[in-house]
Amino acid sequence: MSIYEFEKDVPAQFASAALGLSSELMRSELETHQIPSPANIADHALAFSTHKPNPADTPNNRAAGRIVFLFDPSQFETWGSNMRVIAYGKSPLESDVVEDNDYANYWWGTLELALQKHGALFSHSAGTITKMISTGVGGLANEPVHTEIELRASWSPTEDNLAPHFAAWQDLIADMAGFHIGGEDVVKMARAK
Repeated sequence: MSIYEFEKDVPAQFASAALGLSSELMRSELETHQIPSPANIADHALAFSTHKPNPADTPNNRAAGRIVFLFDPSQFETWGSNMRVIAYGKSPLESDVVEDNDYANYWWGTLELALQKHGALFSHSAGTITKMISTGVGGLANEPVHTEIELRASWSPTEDNLAPHFAAWQDLIADMAGFHIGGEDVVKMARAK
């Protein structure tokens, strides 16, 4: 079943590349829906948002993200393709990960593993990974330290099929929420202390 509608007429190449975007690619642990595409970035765009629902309203096991598929033939020289993917994910970090200084390599590697797992072909990848630590002061001094990770990445698909890129992003956000990249039937084990 299709999970999107184009906002306006799109070129056949972009429409064809988006054909595989379906509900079968969505991780059941996440809630995903189409959102308005950002304006003035490219001639055509398709955007989605996802998050891990958290009925307890606590920071544990929450993650959220967005993905935007861009199409603009005039950007081919810069992107290396007519299409570009912009992906974003954020999640609280567990206390045992806060001190790990290799967090950037871990999350970038997780994204690359997800892209590889789904057979996504791409080039011109780039990104940033940021760890933020919030410490309460004054009236909030008794609040626990809160740490969050943000991943911002972009890459250029080198074939006209956006489905593996979407599926890889779903896996990345699910992993950020504490689920294994391999699927919901695989339990993620805690690190030994």
